[in-house]
Amino acid sequence: MKVIDKLKRLTGEDTEVKKTEPSASVSAPDEKQQRLAGLRLKIEAITSRAKPQAGAALRENIHPGNHRLADLVGGVEVENEHGRFFLATRIMSGASRHGHRNVYEVHNFDTIVAGMLANDPSIGRYRSTDALFLDTETTGLSGGSGTMPFLVGLGWFENQAFHLHQLLARDFSEEKALLAHLKQIAAQKKFLVTFNGKAFDVNLLATRFILNRLADGLSCLPHLDLLHPSRRILGHRLDNCRLATLEEQILGVFREDDVPGWEIPQRYFDWLRQRNADLLAGIFEHNRLDVASMATLTAHLAEIVAACTTGQDKHTDDYVAAARLCLDRSQKEAALKIVDALPNDLRPEASPHSPGKLAELYKRTGRIDQAADIWRRMLGQDPAGFYQVTELAKYLEHHKRDFAGARSIVEKALASGGVFSEKEKQSLKLRLGRLDKKTLVPDREYRDEP
Repeated sequence: MKVIDKLKRLTGEDTEVKKTEPSASVSAPDEKQQRLAGLRLKIEAITSRAKPQAGAALRENIHPGNHRLADLVGGVEVENEHGRFFLATRIMSGASRHGHRNVYEVHNFDTIVAGMLANDPSIGRYRSTDALFLDTETTGLSGGSGTMPFLVGLGWFENQAFHLHQLLARDFSEEKALLAHLKQIAAQKKFLVTFNGKAFDVNLLATRFILNRLADGLSCLPHLDLLHPSRRILGHRLDNCRLATLEEQILGVFREDDVPGWEIPQRYFDWLRQRNADLLAGIFEHNRLDVASMATLTAHLAEIVAACTTGQDKHTDDYVAAARLCLDRSQKEAALKIVDALPNDLRPEASPHSPGKLAELYKRTGRIDQAADIWRRMLGQDPAGFYQVTELAKYLEHHKRDFAGARSIVEKALASGGVFSEKEKQSLKLRLGRLDKKTLVPDREYRDEP
């Protein structure tokens, strides 16, 4: 039934004009009938408009001098059963560089190690070419059902090259077609790699799949979120673990004239109003760098855990942190392999921050004598260090039953005038008291110095 017919039925009018006796009401329609007649004319005008053809392109460049989107980012319009969207593709060859590294150096990263980073051993069954790197640009930064991923960047290794696909919804109506294509690509891959994707990207996309009545093609994949291992392994020497910080200080990538993340949603809304392709060019470049950096960062972290000491910007503390991460994930042998494989110039003893961490690693893996050797060296450098005094005293007391030696270390530390907190000082006094009893030393009084 046509809209105009529905309107007539709702208002009590017949669809065909009936012959009636002339009357005042017919000859003089009231105000209500006049409004209805005007409304019918508006509906007829709307319904009579020609519908756009299926292949019609979106209007762009309404301002003179603007560029076409396809010219700026090298993409094409793609159509599937759910509609149209815009697709930009780029292939980075093996010789292409991203920061310190080229694609050929990082394309074949160790997936067993990647599974350890993700705490998901199933990733180790696959190859590096089975990884799908994903990053989204959205209409908001807080998530929620009202936030739409208008640009999805996808990357994968193939034939020793890095393939980058960027899917753009040029309007809200193109989202479903974009998601359907994303699902199709994800079905060809075995695991997912993101940066903070567990907290944001994957959850957001899962919501959008539901709202568009499509099956979620991502949540079922094993997932390596690079943010968490980056914090554990590299965070000790960085101000923060934002991807941009990791790029500059670890990967050697320096962005020029990059679009800040907080500005991206507004740029997209401006695009919707103006259809100015220049607004999106910077967003495409921002997204491209994010995806490429994730691939390089994955290889960098995997090399550290695999105890590879070649390449750029690898520090002693990174390896010790990686070993502790492996140990926390019940990978004892992998943890010991890391520190045992280090050359002399990268031994933890060469770093002023690592000896204690290495000693803890040895202690947790049962190499208590090696831990004690480190504590002795630390005590020689600082006889009043609370950590080495306490650990070495416990070692002598519980493992060597050398009560006199343990008591001597604690006694010297208290008498050295070292700067201890009240809590540390009380802990040492209690330990000395217990050791006095074991060595049959008479009770003594401890008075704080004025």
